Amino acid sequence: MRLLGEDVRLETDLTDEPTRFLGDPTQIEQVVMNLAINARDAMPHGGRLTMATDIVVAHADEPVVRAGLDPGTYASLEVSDTGIGIDPENLQRIFEPFFTTKDHLKSTGLGLSTVYGIVKQSGGGVWVSSELGEGSTFTVYFPITNGEATPNP
Repeated sequence: MRLLGEDVRLETDLTDEPTRFLGDPTQIEQVVMNLAINARDAMPHGGRLTMATDIVVAHADEPVVRAGLDPGTYASLEVSDTGIGIDPENLQRIFEPFFTTKDHLKSTGLGLSTVYGIVKQSGGGVWVSSELGEGSTFTVYFPITNGEATPNP
């Protein structure tokens, strides 16, 4: 990914299991790009960005359910960085439109709110964990479907 810069190392851990979930491909691409850019910006001196996909079966006592999703089977995308992390006060606000900790000339504050909106529109959810000085992990969940995909008009 050229947009990451030379000082960010991209690692992937992608599931081999074919997965179907409902979502607009362009919007899913936007989710990936926004999370990658956010991770890059959290690592001003470089670091490691990891993207992983998996199939998650969520039971009633697991974090995905506590994040507001029903028990079930989900396709997950986990985006982790080794950046500066997010303090607890800001962590509560990161999905608010126009909220940003970056210079307002460099950010509109719409990246993570766009991610949240797209994921929720697709019937999914977002889970975030972060430690100051240790980095952040954003995990998005999309409900798996067994049905046939239908193109958008």
